[in-house]
Amino acid sequence: MFITKITSTVRGRTTQGAKRRYFPDGRLVAELVLACGKGTVKDPAIYIKVYAREGLAQKALDAIDMKGMNIEASGSLLVKEIEGEDGTSLELDLDDVRKIKVFDRGDVLQQVLTYEVVK
Repeated sequence: MFITKITSTVRGRTTQGAKRRYFPDGRLVAELVLACGKGTVKDPAIYIKVYAREGLAQKALDAIDMKGMNIEASGSLLVKEIEGEDGTSLELDLDDVRKIKVFDRGDVLQQVLTYEVVK
């Protein structure tokens, strides 16, 4: 069940390199998962799936190729309630992404990936 959609910027480390996916009509999508938070008892990690589409997808696939990369992405955060065998859980997805920033391990900005929709 869909709960809410808000414009948001999320920052975290990749759990693996970006994955190549396709829409049924053949359009390319880059999917990556960010672990946000420190992963401790006081600051547990929250995992957010990030979807880069269209012109940003190939840029993301080329630039985000390994686990542990420090990434910031801006888009629409979708919160969904999922009913499963173990009860109810929340799924967080960042969609309609238009900008991704890639930082090095020292937190220095290395690359900005953008895609503007031409109307």
